[in-house]
Amino acid sequence: MAVDAAAETLKGEMSERGWQVDPDDEWGIAVIATVGRQLKLRREAVGMRSR
Repeated sequence: MAVDAAAETLKGEMSERGWQVDPDDEWGIAVIATVGRQLKLRREAVGMRSR
């Protein structure tokens, strides 16, 4: 499932500043993953590309 893959990615990024989500909080991880996908789609829609 895509959320599981996003959860693993986010768990690896937990040491970065601003990512204060409890790794056991599946809802929190799902929200962060969804927001990230939406931001990426909106950036791409206006011609911005991610690295």
